Amino acid sequence: MDRRDFLKMFAASAAFTMFRPLGSMAGEQFNRPVRIGFIGTGNRGTYGVITAMSHNNNIEIYALADLFRDRIDQVLPHLNELNKAKGLQPVAERNIYVGPDAYRELLKDDKVDAVVIATPAYAHPFIFEAAVKAHKHVYCEKPAAPDAYGALQMIKAAKGVKDLSLVMGFQVRHSSAYDEMIRRIKRGDIGKVVAVQLYYNGGGGKGEKPAVENDEFRIRHHFQYLALSGGVLNDQAIHVIDVCREALGTNPLYAIGQSSNAGRRFEYGDTHTNYQVIYKYPNDVNVSVQQISVGSASGGVCARFFGELGTAEANYSGGVFITGPNKWDSGNNNALSDADALKGKSFIDSIVSGKYINQIEDGCNSTLAAILGREACFEGKKMSWDELVAKKQRYGDQPNLKQFK
Repeated sequence: MDRRDFLKMFAASAAFTMFRPLGSMAGEQFNRPVRIGFIGTGNRGTYGVITAMSHNNNIEIYALADLFRDRIDQVLPHLNELNKAKGLQPVAERNIYVGPDAYRELLKDDKVDAVVIATPAYAHPFIFEAAVKAHKHVYCEKPAAPDAYGALQMIKAAKGVKDLSLVMGFQVRHSSAYDEMIRRIKRGDIGKVVAVQLYYNGGGGKGEKPAVENDEFRIRHHFQYLALSGGVLNDQAIHVIDVCREALGTNPLYAIGQSSNAGRRFEYGDTHTNYQVIYKYPNDVNVSVQQISVGSASGGVCARFFGELGTAEANYSGGVFITGPNKWDSGNNNALSDADALKGKSFIDSIVSGKYINQIEDGCNSTLAAILGREACFEGKKMSWDELVAKKQRYGDQPNLKQFK
């Protein structure tokens, strides 16, 4: 084929690509931005997930849903600026939904391709299940749920789904530095893993007891309530627990541990401030997890793997590297710099390419691993994975959203 014939063929192919209808053939590119419905317009979802997704992908923030209008109004100017930067229209008022049925109304819109769920964790399972039934691609923030019951509910809802992309926001393992370290551990660069040390140590805030501690207050301050967030082990240390599970390629067998409320400065809620958990993984691997959320303390975040040949270590700040005969250094002292961007890009790319990914069971298993450690601490005894799953631990004091109509 000479150059002239090649250019003719390329031009014809490009014209077909430009004018073909959306979703006309599996694996083909979208010919317009992916329309995103954003459910739960809090700070993390707005300034972490949606912002990074908009900056790095061809998306349109198309619809919003939240229990409270003021939450939407606080972030709407920023979301509209993200659209404007891409030459897109602001979010139309008709596509803004408020109240207990807001997410259901959003999911009815056939123009919404995918949803980002960034509500308090207790709402993840039932919103996720509704989104899958509405045939929407889903990016759900971590953790899956505050309790084992909710995580198992999500696994059931995602089981066997192959025509949607369903992912959970464990962005840390998508960091290029973390991803390469995990690949090298699996390849055997540090030999057989013998033990793992995980810690997530940071400061904790404070808050005075409100005049009325009702369900609205609990939802707006959900991180301080076990039934709504699952506590700090389930919300923060879960990141390094997830990295560990990914590197070892399996779930823990059992956990033992202790926790306390020492140093807590919130006059409401029931979450603990610190945890010390030991997990036993298959192949006789011991894993220790330390979580601290007290005052202004800051001890960093680290996942350190000890192998028969060397050590692999990953820090949020401080480097990601391997020592021993297979020495390696990522050269990146800000390992999370590309994590949000790569996680969002993976999700959007899977949609536009038609190469759908379903990561929900994996994400739910990381959630269950964190819950296993927490429940072992609370019960003061060794708890097995099988026992946790069979028990289907469930919090019964989650808010009834119908009261907000």
